[in-house]
Amino acid sequence: MGKQKASDLAAGLSIITPAVAELVAIGAAVGANGEPCFKKSMKEFSRRQLLHSVGLTASTSFLVGCGQTLDGSASQRAAASAEPSQKDLPAPNSNSRNQWRYVQLDAVAVAAEAYRRVSDGGCMYGLFASIITALAAKQGEPYRSFPLHMMKYGAGGVGNWGSLCGAANGGAAIIGLFEQDKQRRENLIAQLFSWYEATELPSDQPKAVKDSEAFPKTVAGSVLCHVSVGNWCKASGDEIGSPEMKERCRRLTADVAAKTVELLNANLHEPCKFAGLSSEVQSCLSCHQGELHDTLGKMRCNSCHQQLSTNHPQVPNAHAASSGNSGDSKP
Repeated sequence: MGKQKASDLAAGLSIITPAVAELVAIGAAVGANGEPCFKKSMKEFSRRQLLHSVGLTASTSFLVGCGQTLDGSASQRAAASAEPSQKDLPAPNSNSRNQWRYVQLDAVAVAAEAYRRVSDGGCMYGLFASIITALAAKQGEPYRSFPLHMMKYGAGGVGNWGSLCGAANGGAAIIGLFEQDKQRRENLIAQLFSWYEATELPSDQPKAVKDSEAFPKTVAGSVLCHVSVGNWCKASGDEIGSPEMKERCRRLTADVAAKTVELLNANLHEPCKFAGLSSEVQSCLSCHQGELHDTLGKMRCNSCHQQLSTNHPQVPNAHAASSGNSGDSKP
């Protein structure tokens, strides 16, 4: 009896030619994707080729793979069995949070590396790569294998759209990687962004550049790239895209990288407490997120909304000192 079973198995395997194997694979694909896949597959095989290559046994497998039984009825149980049940899914890795663990870094060293890397992939890439490589030097994996190139999309305010500044975007991405608590994460980002809006930048002074102290500084007034860059170019007299503007963005990236590290270093010891929004923003949101309830955001408003209607209430000076956006508040 055992010899008979072995003989039957050998006979069955003898029909598994490359053509049969290909058709069985097509049957499995069709079973997963339904009728459109069936029609597409049949265009590639004539009826004669199908019967010649497969025979009755393989043809049966092909039809069952399409989700049909031999009598033409739908095989719902077969389709259901292809879907993994919840109990079959792997359990979440309880150590996943520990895989991305921030440790204290040297903000000055990170800033220098960020300045160097901007020319390789833009502001967001420069900032993100400088922090990840610093962590890789201390901890190895998974930081050594991080696909840093993905952060190049943030250059020029995301693909040169002039939206969120890549340096600010990169800082927020780093914060998001390490801080999983929603409130703490948002406080860190708020502190970083409000500092960016209100601080005279760039303050970074690369050692290799002689004119660092005389380099123009401006208050961005916004985390938007086109506003931040535009304000600096207007004050400096340099054109958009000029070597001077690119140098400004390199130094700004170094500044934001250092600030991000300072915030995360402090966050290791106690949660960051956001100092609060500027008086200008508070005034705007008291109405637009209060009675009117027609606005989402925390950015400085008059960086874009500079011309208000005559009926609009007076707004506090955007550059007036405030506890939330002074740029001098501690992390």
